[in-house]
Amino acid sequence: MTLGIGDIVAAAGVLLGLNYVALFIAAYLFDRSARHLLWYLAGAGAFIGSSAAYVMTEIAPYHGLFFILDDVLVCTGFLLVSKGVCAHARLPVPGRMFAMTAITGAFVITALAPLGELSLARLTAVSLFQVALPIMVVVRLYRLPVISARTRFLTTMLSAVILSVLIRPLVAAWAAGHGALSPAEQAELYGTYAATPFAATLFAFAGTIFFLAMSDLAATYRQASLTDSLTGLFNRRGFLDEGNRLAARPAALIMLDIDNFKAINDTHGHDQGDRVIAGVASVIAAAAPRPHLCGRLGGEEFAIFVSRAELPVATALAQAIRVSIETDLRDIMPDGRPVTASLGVAAIGDDGLAGALIAADHALYDAKEAGRNQVRIAGETGQGRASRAGGRRSA
Repeated sequence: MTLGIGDIVAAAGVLLGLNYVALFIAAYLFDRSARHLLWYLAGAGAFIGSSAAYVMTEIAPYHGLFFILDDVLVCTGFLLVSKGVCAHARLPVPGRMFAMTAITGAFVITALAPLGELSLARLTAVSLFQVALPIMVVVRLYRLPVISARTRFLTTMLSAVILSVLIRPLVAAWAAGHGALSPAEQAELYGTYAATPFAATLFAFAGTIFFLAMSDLAATYRQASLTDSLTGLFNRRGFLDEGNRLAARPAALIMLDIDNFKAINDTHGHDQGDRVIAGVASVIAAAAPRPHLCGRLGGEEFAIFVSRAELPVATALAQAIRVSIETDLRDIMPDGRPVTASLGVAAIGDDGLAGALIAADHALYDAKEAGRNQVRIAGETGQGRASRAGGRRSA
């Protein structure tokens, strides 16, 4: 008994496949929300099993059984990987289609096995059933109205794997055309030139999956570092980073501070204070969706970057937010006291976001001194700026 190149490629595939299984497990442990990795993990297990079965056809008895098992596991691997791609891209896959493909594929593979390894009829039918669902997934992904570069790259790599399967009948016809070779030598020639491209494209696809999983994980951690956990808005760092990136004018800045927030915490506790903060944040987010930016700068203080808007538009938005807080949150307090906020508005000029933050903050302080629950525009009044540092913090 000797192992051909195809058998060696399959054996190497088992070892490399185990490495990818370990990588997929590690990626999932880092991000338990990435459920699509479980489908990829199961698919990797099926492909590893198929490679092992391919090798066993040469070194173990029951050649026909392992021959069938190899093709069935390849079909299973493609089904599982297709489910993973759909889960990643949020494409629904009807369970009935999944089940029918699996059952029909297993029947066809078993029924056609006696025709032999190089049978064109067997290889054509089996190859089509193995990649039927992946082809449907690729077509659906490419037909999406908008497809990201990441999804397009993943789809292209999956297409390469599909192509490596569909060319197997052509490889078999080419190998069978070498009449001077014995049937065993023809089968070895077919195994070499069929297994090598399949293994290469499959591992390239697996590498793409792992790269995208790690990229998603890095993006998740970055987003978490820029987001306030209580409100879901940008935190100070995220707001400043995004605001400085959006340098296009006209633009304006709104600063908002919840009135008498210390009294709310002292009287009703920090849990109630958190509910008020979350309620105010929901009002702000609803009133100023993208392309505007909303952030919680700390404590009870918020900021809104009003993109591509002149000062009067930003002032009108600030007034709308002030009214919405007073009306939408009127039932949030146990004692029925109203929740209100004071706001300051400033245009973003030559001093950029940093200068607008200072100007809007002074206007906010003027609103506090004027009686709270008001909107003030930077530059309209100048009261209280000398005592700015401590006055509003206790208001």
